[in-house]
Amino acid sequence: MIPSNSIAEARRAAIVGPGLMGLGVAQALACAGVEVALCGRDAEAAKVGREKLAASLRRQVAKGRLDAGTQARILSRVRAATLTRDGLAGCQIVIESVPEDRALKREVLAAAQAAAPDAMLATNTSGLAISGLAGALRDPARFLGLHFFSPAERMPLVEVVKGRETAEAVVRSALAFLDSVGKRPVIVRDGPGFFATRVFAAYLDEAVAMLAEGVAPALIEQAALANGRALGPLATLDETGIGLNALQALQARADGLEARFCRPLAASAFTFLVEAGRGGRRAGGGFFDWPAEGARAPWPGLEAHFPRARQQPEPADVALRLLVAEAREALLCLEEGVIASADDADAASVLGLGFPSRLGGIVCWAENLGLGAFVAACDRLAAAHGERFAATPWLRELGVRGHGLKAYRRQEGVA
Repeated sequence: MIPSNSIAEARRAAIVGPGLMGLGVAQALACAGVEVALCGRDAEAAKVGREKLAASLRRQVAKGRLDAGTQARILSRVRAATLTRDGLAGCQIVIESVPEDRALKREVLAAAQAAAPDAMLATNTSGLAISGLAGALRDPARFLGLHFFSPAERMPLVEVVKGRETAEAVVRSALAFLDSVGKRPVIVRDGPGFFATRVFAAYLDEAVAMLAEGVAPALIEQAALANGRALGPLATLDETGIGLNALQALQARADGLEARFCRPLAASAFTFLVEAGRGGRRAGGGFFDWPAEGARAPWPGLEAHFPRARQQPEPADVALRLLVAEAREALLCLEEGVIASADDADAASVLGLGFPSRLGGIVCWAENLGLGAFVAACDRLAAAHGERFAATPWLRELGVRGHGLKAYRRQEGVA
């Protein structure tokens, strides 16, 4: 039986994978009143994962993000479990959240469906095609993507990804469930990177490309902050993990994806950093050194690998380049039907990617700039930096018409 909208009342869920993302999702669901079975590769790993969640909750209380009562309620709703029928008994939804390795995910998903054959099954992949992962399942109709964003306990956005064989009832049930736990779902089309990962990679990788050209790390970071970002792109890569980004690029190449989906601007830099033992903040440092006390500073080894150019660009030019790289990819996703509307694109950029809300969202920024002016900026950047900035015929036509993205926005009163 395919799950019905009653999944909105689901009070038992399983999270498979007690890593950073899995623990964040577990906290978010438990905070909303859901009983969570936290599964690791074995019972001991699940127990360690729950202990890590307890430590994380204590830190959040110390920082004033949670009160002690909420901390206790969340932890009381999370139990260590095994990926067995007994461990997942009563779970109405199972969310896999293991590392971005296709073979590992397929193995875990098959085991999860065997352990909970009547449950909705979801993967928290950030970009692996849902239809490809579904090949490991006996019943792919019950399977879809639910891409949460880090930190999942605070970020409201969830990308909902329907595979080729996902039943419509499963999508409706997932939307209802996410609404019941206080998340903001956005439906995106299955494909490499979905919407958010594609758009964010365009932004982050453009920063790495500038670094490779000799632009000072501080200038890149300051330009992003001037745009309204809370954290610069190089520091963001450190926070998300250089190793994770390198793995995404490797997996895309292994899957035979088009070069544009394989992080061509940044993949070699990620490899260099990982081989130098610079896997990101949690691995001791990446683009930056992250001292326990005091401000972060660019890793001294960066300049030897990425020599600083004598002539540095104007800060405003760096800021515009970052915005255009991100906006062009978002508009390309809109053109390709990866995301259903400009409104969803804006919501996803603000709620999932940290795009400044004062600018309304990434495509709203381009629309307010004027699509004609945006196309002109694309032309200038394409001439200077390559075809990745080139405006498509669709975008040029929109710029000529001068009506913005009205046709791609929801009309008032229409769902």
